[in-house]
Amino acid sequence: MLNPQIIQTWAPDNKKIVEGHFERKIATFYDSDDKNEQFKNLHKVLLKWAVLCGVKPLPNDEEMFLFVEYVAHHFYRLSLTEVDNAFSMATAGKLDIDADHYQSFSVIYISKILGAYNDYKGKYIIEYKQKVELYEKKEPTREERFVMMLDTILESFENYKKKPTFNEFGYISYDFLSKLDIIHLDNETKAEIREVSRKEVVEELRVKKKQYQAGTKEFIEVQNKITDILEDITGKQDAVVRRCKSWALCKYYDFILENNLTLKSEIDKVITQ
Repeated sequence: MLNPQIIQTWAPDNKKIVEGHFERKIATFYDSDDKNEQFKNLHKVLLKWAVLCGVKPLPNDEEMFLFVEYVAHHFYRLSLTEVDNAFSMATAGKLDIDADHYQSFSVIYISKILGAYNDYKGKYIIEYKQKVELYEKKEPTREERFVMMLDTILESFENYKKKPTFNEFGYISYDFLSKLDIIHLDNETKAEIREVSRKEVVEELRVKKKQYQAGTKEFIEVQNKITDILEDITGKQDAVVRRCKSWALCKYYDFILENNLTLKSEIDKVITQ
């Protein structure tokens, strides 16, 4: 997949080379439902350059069909954009060849231009791929991490709208939104969430305890966790805290939906202040 961000500052010709490289290849036309349409598009590109090059007389339909067949057979790894780019750059004197057709729009002339373009584009594709590797290895900035996290949360909220379900990892989104100071729950709601979370975590631990033989180290460790939660009604254990945050996120999402608000607009209010 093309990453437009990497080539956004490149010169127009060089940008077109990379963009064309990632477009649909001629090789894909043969077995596709729209193959007739695509080969007609190739025909149009070749005819366009026969006209622009000033070839007289222009090749007839039968000759153009042979040219299309020739290009599709020998240059199937190119896209239509690349075929167009090749003639454009060759006639502008940007490829290291003599682009004069000498009134002969032939397979030799076409092959000379497309072959030169293939050789010419290689260094730009290599440069692009090297920059992709550097880009992927680069540690994102604080601002980039913020945007990525925001996008993830907004996507998660859209999924919640379609099917409201509890997400055990919702505490991550809760922490992010909480730092923005947009989640506000009353004490009664917080108490309800804490009680539900304590019961759920205890039940999960009891199920887990059954996996171990009584008296083993693992059995005792799980039992101690259960005891800690039951004896501490404040719910300060890590597992309970995470569960509380995840349920609090659901409550906040429900509030957004019930009041016909949008999560993005609520976030925008605080980050634009």
